[in-house]
Amino acid sequence: MDTVEPDENLSLIRLFESAELAAFLRGTSRYFLETLPEIGRTDADVREMGETLRDWGREVSGADEGAIHAHFADAFEVYLLEGEAPSVALRTVFEHFTEWLLHVYGALRGLDLSLSPDIRDVLLRMLATHAAIEEARDDMSAGMLFKGGKTARLSADEHRRLRRLHEEADDEAHQKLRRQVMKPIFLARQDWYRKERETVKEISTRTLQAVPIYQAIQALRFGMDFEGKPLGRIKLDRAVLEREFGLKPPSSATDASEDDLDHANAFAGRDGIHPDIAAGMYGFDSGRAFLQALVRARPIELAIELLTERTMIERHGDLLLDGQLGEEALKALHGDKRRAFLLAELNALSKLSGGEATTHQEVEGNVHRLFSALKVSSATDSDRHLAAERKTAGEAASAFAKDDLREAMEAKRRQLMACHFYMAASAKADELEALIDHMATLDATDDEWAMDAEAENRRAVRALAAGFGLASKPARFDMDGWLEQMKEDDLVL
Repeated sequence: MDTVEPDENLSLIRLFESAELAAFLRGTSRYFLETLPEIGRTDADVREMGETLRDWGREVSGADEGAIHAHFADAFEVYLLEGEAPSVALRTVFEHFTEWLLHVYGALRGLDLSLSPDIRDVLLRMLATHAAIEEARDDMSAGMLFKGGKTARLSADEHRRLRRLHEEADDEAHQKLRRQVMKPIFLARQDWYRKERETVKEISTRTLQAVPIYQAIQALRFGMDFEGKPLGRIKLDRAVLEREFGLKPPSSATDASEDDLDHANAFAGRDGIHPDIAAGMYGFDSGRAFLQALVRARPIELAIELLTERTMIERHGDLLLDGQLGEEALKALHGDKRRAFLLAELNALSKLSGGEATTHQEVEGNVHRLFSALKVSSATDSDRHLAAERKTAGEAASAFAKDDLREAMEAKRRQLMACHFYMAASAKADELEALIDHMATLDATDDEWAMDAEAENRRAVRALAAGFGLASKPARFDMDGWLEQMKEDDLVL
């Protein structure tokens, strides 16, 4: 979709520099929606999007254009952060709006935009999602076979259906991955998350206030501990810092009082203590090591925020930081729409080569029969099935380029099966990982000496899981005695 020239539309720059995400989306979505009618005169797909919007607008807000714009912005914000669209058709519109936003942002980035941190974070996460999906598509050769001169083999309706399925598969992939990438922003809006973060921040504060270098900084700067207890005047000797360590903490005047010293250097003064003495007070080997730690220490307020954020990310994850973006992009690319598209391509090739059409039920039946026969190690080896899909996609494209339609059809069939196998293997691997994580919770030491029936049952589960390497064996557990007790308590046994 064409966009506007940034130097001709300074209003767009102001929209990108909005202070809040909601205001940014309201303004940019209004601009986007107002351009659709003009573009729709020459673009049938855009014209269809306009009709979709009008139908949806009448349902949610009547005929009022301003209300439609507001509802669109609100619905898109939900879609952006939660991945939920009112309909598949509206998801297509939202994806076009996303593409338009990124296109405009790309045109404006060289103009030194003054973006708020929230809007910048959202845009960067949108860009990361788009780039990851594009990389996954290239890796898997996930384009269309029927394109360029090859489209002449199909009717206009057949090609349009294939193209629509391909676009829907891409939209589905972007939607699934973006929801994961945007998760930290979504969580930050939840009350329970904010409360948990406050608790974590309190713990982080206590943790860092117990660190010797921060205790030293607190004493040197303010003459008291973190509880407010006076410690007396404790300063490092300014003359010693200059003479022995080559440091010269600046002051506003040669004969400045302690109150006149710069805030960052308030720990140095006249008639202070030697750094070696301070080092001994706070557990450092030497005055030099103490001074190095003093210089390197972040401001405690910043350190608390960083530790809090790191802890929350460890608890709840951030796909941009954990190194799993590429893997999750491949998973997102493999959705129901992609399977439908591959099946449609297979049937198009079958028709052109004189073969019979394959139904979704036939594919599902074959996958279930073959996948069920696999060993657990093979059933959860998603990389193996991904490699097979990648290989067969290349074989299908190569055969199609040589006009060998029958070979292209057979390769496409193998590609479709490998796609199904990869999705099933990924799901099984996720189930197994969740099971292992759950088993790990059974290792709680609190149960080790508890004598109630519930704790005894948990120890039994641990003992059984330990036989498969999924949990540690409980130290105090009599399996035979537990089974006898079960027989007494349960008439079924």
